Amino acid sequence: MERALDDPAAGDSGQPVTTLADRDHRNIGPDGPDARRERPQDDSAGPDGSDARRERPDGSAGPDHDPDAVRGGTPSDAAHDRGGRSGSRLHRGLVALRPLLFAAAVAVVVLAIQALGIAAGYSPFSGRVQYGMRAAPIVVAALAAAAVWWARRRGRSWDADLIPALFGGLGALTVLTGLHGTPFDLYALDGDQLFRTAAVTRFADSWWGGDYTYRDLPAYYAPTYFWLLGRVADLAGTAPWHMLKYGTVAVSFLTPIVSYLLWRRVVPPRVAALVSAVPLIVPGLAETYAWIVLVAFVPWWLQVGHDLTRPGLRRWSPLVLGAIGAVLFTVYYYFFFVIPIVLLLQIAWARRQGRVDWREIGRPLGILGISALGSSPYWAPLAWNFLTGPHFESLNNRWITLNSGKLALPMLEPSVLGALCLLGLVFLVLTAREALSRALLTLLVAVYAWHVLGFLFLVAGTPLMSFRMRELVPVVLLAGAALGLVRVARLAARRFSAEHVRRLAATVAVLLAVFAGDRFVNVVLAEIDNAHNRTLPNGQLPPFHSPDAKAWGSPPAELSAIIDARYRGEGRPVVLTGHSDLMALHPYYGFVQWNANYSHPTGQFRNRIEFLTELSRAATPAEFAGRLRDNPYDRIDVLVLHRDADRLVFKFRDDAFPFGTTRREISFPSRLVGPEHFEVSTVDDTLVAVLRR
Repeated sequence: MERALDDPAAGDSGQPVTTLADRDHRNIGPDGPDARRERPQDDSAGPDGSDARRERPDGSAGPDHDPDAVRGGTPSDAAHDRGGRSGSRLHRGLVALRPLLFAAAVAVVVLAIQALGIAAGYSPFSGRVQYGMRAAPIVVAALAAAAVWWARRRGRSWDADLIPALFGGLGALTVLTGLHGTPFDLYALDGDQLFRTAAVTRFADSWWGGDYTYRDLPAYYAPTYFWLLGRVADLAGTAPWHMLKYGTVAVSFLTPIVSYLLWRRVVPPRVAALVSAVPLIVPGLAETYAWIVLVAFVPWWLQVGHDLTRPGLRRWSPLVLGAIGAVLFTVYYYFFFVIPIVLLLQIAWARRQGRVDWREIGRPLGILGISALGSSPYWAPLAWNFLTGPHFESLNNRWITLNSGKLALPMLEPSVLGALCLLGLVFLVLTAREALSRALLTLLVAVYAWHVLGFLFLVAGTPLMSFRMRELVPVVLLAGAALGLVRVARLAARRFSAEHVRRLAATVAVLLAVFAGDRFVNVVLAEIDNAHNRTLPNGQLPPFHSPDAKAWGSPPAELSAIIDARYRGEGRPVVLTGHSDLMALHPYYGFVQWNANYSHPTGQFRNRIEFLTELSRAATPAEFAGRLRDNPYDRIDVLVLHRDADRLVFKFRDDAFPFGTTRREISFPSRLVGPEHFEVSTVDDTLVAVLRR
């Protein structure tokens, strides 16, 4: 079975790399006519782009000779590959599936460990449990080192496929352990997590979904992640708000694996396995959907925009790359905004070299066109709504804080992360004539150019939220650091004892794996208090809450029970409320969004607020009820408002650009809400009034 699962070419299709002119990768590299000296870096390319597999003066292979550097396999693999090509389809199928098989095995182990912990009744705040969580990165690093040692000793290459699964398993187990006992994810129902929960709730209620607040408007936030969680919740009969926790666990597991699967098409598998630790070093647990797109976007773009494919692999067709791009775009689209700048920089570089080939620009444009077509079920209805809606006003991009203009300069930080990023930057600059380094540097420069462009738009009053792009900087630099470490190890092996270099390289790799895992564990442990101290919808606290934590607010479960029992209209009711948790946890429509920055661009937020201000001056209960029933926007079926003496208060956050948001409230006289027009109930200090039909 070990032989059957071993890789004759580490994912190699056995086909030559083709380009726009069906070039032969033996003579022309994957980046254009001059790419014979500009191949993507791998552990077979020397610092000048030459082949590092050259013989030593004594005629033997150098210590840096890694047979899987280009082909991804080993001598025995190559021999088996020749036999496998004559008929071993099963073998090649198992090889292609091997990363997924390892991932499945690791997932089973993770679930088994979690089940044993649950049976033992563990608490995530136990000193023993947290000790184990902090020791887990050492265990994972040791397993990874043992896998590499064993695979190389036996002349195999399966270790590269195992390592990302181990990193993913560490990520998933850490999140599962930290969130044991609470149905919330790390950020519970705070801040932006409210609208994300509302989006999942909306998609759990309907296959089409639509906007998470307003009736009959298409989703304007990239919907695929929330759609998947919502559909799983509906099919599994799970409360939709539980799914963000499960989504965080799943993405923590999948992100290193996705990173590896895409990077190994650009660099050798063992280098890609090293890069797969990057998601643990720079985790994006607040926006998990953006996190997985972040680590996938860079290697995807290297193949799309720069036509870089590891020698020995057939490059993916535009249809495949376009389909991947469509998925990425509908999960999180912001990183795509940097592409026009990247293309302009590529053209400028080509003109400087005197070799502009418009086919090299046409190919990525064609792939992007396929991505646009594939993602059109999302953006086409939205674009039509923007063009035909009665009023367009984008408020989402107007959120800004004092930190929004902060530059991403991780390479200047006095830390391990800073040192790695500095190493990556130095390596990319020194090897800028090589195709892969130049591509990564181009992306890096484009990110900083986007930041400058964002300031110009900010001055014009149309901010681009350019701070969201800075997450790309450490990902690019850490990828450069991985390439640089491999290159340094190879150069050292030429000049010093091969055995000593291998030991030192193994030590550094183990330390980096421990660092990556420990950094991820620390991020999770720093956030779990919020998940365990947040009041549940039923008004209770999770079992492992802090001793000083207290339940607060009117329980959304009680409020929704009243609404569901008394609302007799068709479909979901439209509710006017500032209780954001109620709207996030239940698929009601909102008359107006509780936060201006979350409001749909055609939701007419300001107009609706003006209407409510006028409504607060209604003279009689009949006038008040009549305008609730008949207004230019939506019939308001239910009021859920804070009761303060003789006032009913609607609280919301209004746009205060360029100072973020500001708290505002609109008060209605209590006398306007009576039994002649409403069915009225009170829960704590909250009034629930259902308009009679």
